[in-house]
Amino acid sequence: MATERGFDRLVNFSDAIVAIAATLLVLPLADLASAATAGQVDQTFAEAWPQLLTFVLSFVVVTRFWFSHHRFFERVKAYSPLLVWFNLMWLLGIVVMPFPTQLVAKASSSDTLAVAAYLGTMLWIAIAQLLMGITLARNPALLRDGEYRHTNVVVSASLVGVLLIAFIIGLLWPDAGLWSLFLIVLVRPVSTVILKKLQLPVDEDG
Repeated sequence: MATERGFDRLVNFSDAIVAIAATLLVLPLADLASAATAGQVDQTFAEAWPQLLTFVLSFVVVTRFWFSHHRFFERVKAYSPLLVWFNLMWLLGIVVMPFPTQLVAKASSSDTLAVAAYLGTMLWIAIAQLLMGITLARNPALLRDGEYRHTNVVVSASLVGVLLIAFIIGLLWPDAGLWSLFLIVLVRPVSTVILKKLQLPVDEDG
């Protein structure tokens, strides 16, 4: 039986996993710094800047996904076994994120396999978020009173669509690399247009 304590544990567990994953992103940089010797700090920094930029990008990605997850569960008052499983699927993607981050940092932003792993992981997380939204849309009793059940689905579906396009671009045009991630800026305008056409409320905080 779903209880309030069980729901709180689910949210707290998710927050803890995200915090650990975000921390793991910086560990390779810490290793580089510890290996630096006197008089070679500038050389170490010159070698580490691609990893530093990739870390910042991944940190922004993880925290942005967390913010969406946070907003998502602010609307939820209970849970179902299916919601828990899709949340675990979401967490799996978050936990894996440090791996493709290192692949991109060690290879290059135009390496097809590294970019595919990076964008593929983001796509996995977005799909899991979409599945959670669909679960709530089919089970409105899990939502707090007054919350709209289809808004999350539209926003999440828009994100999945944009990331899928970015993933395909990354595969077909390796030189585009992670630059295709800039397509994410299209998520809000696309979802806003769809929500208005469906006469659904626009989430101004999402």
